[in-house]
Amino acid sequence: MKLFNRLFYKNRKFYDDDFDWNSYTEDSYERRLHNSVETEYQAVAKTGELSFDAQTGHVTSSTRQIHPNQQLIYEAIGQLQPASVHEVGCGAGDHLANGMALFQDVDFTGGDRGETQLELAQHRHPELKNRIGLQDITMPFSHHWPKAEFVYSQTVLMHIHTAVSHFIGLANMVRMAEKYVLLMENHQCHNFHQDIANLWNGGHFDWDSLYVYRFDGSTGARAVLLSKEPLDYPLLTSDAQMREGLKFSARRIKRANEDSARGIFGIPK
Repeated sequence: MKLFNRLFYKNRKFYDDDFDWNSYTEDSYERRLHNSVETEYQAVAKTGELSFDAQTGHVTSSTRQIHPNQQLIYEAIGQLQPASVHEVGCGAGDHLANGMALFQDVDFTGGDRGETQLELAQHRHPELKNRIGLQDITMPFSHHWPKAEFVYSQTVLMHIHTAVSHFIGLANMVRMAEKYVLLMENHQCHNFHQDIANLWNGGHFDWDSLYVYRFDGSTGARAVLLSKEPLDYPLLTSDAQMREGLKFSARRIKRANEDSARGIFGIPK
């Protein structure tokens, strides 16, 4: 190590996520929610404003259009029909509240590592009381976390880049899920297919079987779907398949490759 680096070794930035999660709500999240999401889309839908068509597998809104990412999540839930759903990184709670209104027979829960995020969610959606709680998905697995048939994240893992934290998050989501994991993320921010394959082959997933698919929403969004059982969706065979047609970001791909390279995986049987 060079002398300069040795002198300032303890001042290196170890925490390398995209945001400081302790101040995320006031620094960025709430402003973007009001100035971007709510101006362009229907962020909060009342009971009856969203509907799911079982024949087409599509979700429609009787008022303003909902965000394509949110629409994909509901279409996946409608098609797979899980009895329970858990959102990792539930933020303001809009996805959970809208999901509860749309699928009233499904048990919804959520977790977030930010207390201010949970306070915002409770303010916007009082009906989420006793359904959401503190959860850092990059911590060692907790048996106090709720399990669900369907566990998903929406633009969460894409922001996690500290050490091997996103690997831990992926493994924890699989362990929480009884049937399915859905990753609604920016697919250039991590090599999700490669990382999932390495975690699976290294014995880091608490499932006996794994099938990985590309799931496409009806309005253009795309997600990675992990399942314990075979499904009738396109098999995901590479990260290039998820990135097809996206505007290439050299910066994101470089960072994704650096993140993947930090993984040291268990020895295959």
